[in-house]
Amino acid sequence: MDESVEPIKKRNRFNGFLIIAIITLPMLVAYIMFKTGLGIPTSTSNKGILLQPARDIGELLLNSQDDTLAHLVSDEKKRWRMLIPVTKECDDTCQSHLYISRQVHIRLAEKAYRVERILLLLDRLSSEAIDQLKQEHPETVMVETTPASFNQWLNKNNLPLSAESYYYLIDQSGFAMMRYDISHKGQDLLDDVKKLLKFTYDN
Repeated sequence: MDESVEPIKKRNRFNGFLIIAIITLPMLVAYIMFKTGLGIPTSTSNKGILLQPARDIGELLLNSQDDTLAHLVSDEKKRWRMLIPVTKECDDTCQSHLYISRQVHIRLAEKAYRVERILLLLDRLSSEAIDQLKQEHPETVMVETTPASFNQWLNKNNLPLSAESYYYLIDQSGFAMMRYDISHKGQDLLDDVKKLLKFTYDN
């Protein structure tokens, strides 16, 4: 046998092993990551907590005295929305959510028109209470539902506490996809909304 052929055979054999390794190694690594969770990131860049699964606002039973229900489920205006549950008592947590969402909306400045605030009334409020909400939180949409309907809408979700303990971010398709609680600061919500506005279309 020609001695010059042997190095070529060895080189070809090595190249064959190398090609097999290039193909199989990523598959092996992916399998190990899938089975063990090793190397998979546990955090995301968003500050809010992702709702799993996201919930369609069109499936929530809402009551309104005008055309706000049709407006919410309409595809005409592709806005991001903040959904803030409001109870008759509206305790410190409720007041904090109202305040933070209002201040974030103001700080969006020229982009504020791309975001809408929805006050979801879980109790029948007096006319005086509604007037006060309209005065303190102008240019918001008010709709009504019941606590039972609201919690049923969020049933089988990753909510460890009562649904009223959070406020929610709804995407342009009408899906509640992120939640915030009393531990989140206004800057957290502002950062998330700004990032989402940056990477979505303005209709």
